[in-house]
Amino acid sequence: MNEKVENENPDEKRARRLEKLRHWRKACADESLELKSYNLEPGCNPLLLFHGDFDMGGVYVRKLANDCAHPLIAFAPHGMNDDNVKPSIEWMARERLADIFAVRSNGPYRLAGYCNGALVAYECARLLQERGCTVEFVIMIEPSSLNARPGYRLIHRALSSFFPPPAERSDKAQERLGVIMRKVWNAGRVAHLSPAEIAALARSMKERRLKERQRLAEDLQSRSSSEKQLQERYAGLIHVYTAALASYVPQPSTVPVVVLSTGRDGQGRQCGLYDGKQWGRLARNFRHIQMPGHHSTCLSVHAGELVANLRSILAAHPAQSA
Repeated sequence: MNEKVENENPDEKRARRLEKLRHWRKACADESLELKSYNLEPGCNPLLLFHGDFDMGGVYVRKLANDCAHPLIAFAPHGMNDDNVKPSIEWMARERLADIFAVRSNGPYRLAGYCNGALVAYECARLLQERGCTVEFVIMIEPSSLNARPGYRLIHRALSSFFPPPAERSDKAQERLGVIMRKVWNAGRVAHLSPAEIAALARSMKERRLKERQRLAEDLQSRSSSEKQLQERYAGLIHVYTAALASYVPQPSTVPVVVLSTGRDGQGRQCGLYDGKQWGRLARNFRHIQMPGHHSTCLSVHAGELVANLRSILAAHPAQSA
């Protein structure tokens, strides 16, 4: 047995590591709570964080809360504990209002979110303001930023005219719009790349897809039914969230907004998708903080810088009582 492991080629070793990683990720997600509290004290005003991590259940939040040493309540993304999730950021935000009022019945509110959670936090702030609640600020960590660009919003408006109004739109129609806008989204992601870089990226993506299909075909028979269900559920969740993110058009806001962004995707490439400065087009009271690393490493390798920035923002806004 040991000899077999020692003689494994690199692809086989990588496959074994990925298999262990998949099960570990599933364990993290399964143990994730929909709502989890940290550092709470009587009368405190906690930071309400939409952690956005449906991949590993918000495993980064514990260290973030510990290092920030600030009262924090983390909300998991929809779809973590059930399949009742719709491809709409507006729907996700409306659903979360009841949870917000359950943990804090009156304002002022302080919201934050990472990735998809950042958009949910922004939309929640708008809905809270509509209800006459005070929102101190929204902290958006690595939010999708194409949604704030005028060109993207113009294309969305034109395409939306072929669909029923949002209030009358079915989930399927909303999903179709999201799929179409996802194509526009992908084009915007490479807007800063040169033709040679775009060609290299296209080749890399094609090779990766071919390898993935080959891997899926090779171990289709060896996978357990539970593993297949996990992969199918995960793929479905990604599809719903990408449709929701791509079809979301945020409205202008008077709530103070602080965006922390790296400007780079999860592979470290410069990417228009995470150009956080674009949110200044919508927020009247806006501040941008440039983060080191990229979309993923800002939570891990550069967690110290993230914590320092969060503590600075929180220190500038002394907590107010409910």
